[in-house]
Amino acid sequence: MTSIIPDDDPDKCYICGAWNPTDVHHMVFGRFRKMSDKYGLTVHLCRSCHRELHDHGTCRDLLIRIAQKEFEKRYSHDLWMSEFGKNFL
Repeated sequence: MTSIIPDDDPDKCYICGAWNPTDVHHMVFGRFRKMSDKYGLTVHLCRSCHRELHDHGTCRDLLIRIAQKEFEKRYSHDLWMSEFGKNFL
């Protein structure tokens, strides 16, 4: 599935807006990585922002809240809780 996150562009970093090579970042991570793929909870990040996020947690909380909001617009809060088990909002 492609990303359900508005303004995600495979050629542009979702965080800084740079037009650099990007990597896919799973907004809900760890054991929920496959669920992020299933529901399109991914964004493209430049390597610098992706490294910063994984090394220091920069923007991690913001991105997971965005993921939950977009998921709930499309599906529901009950399904979010059933699938991910934690409310980030």
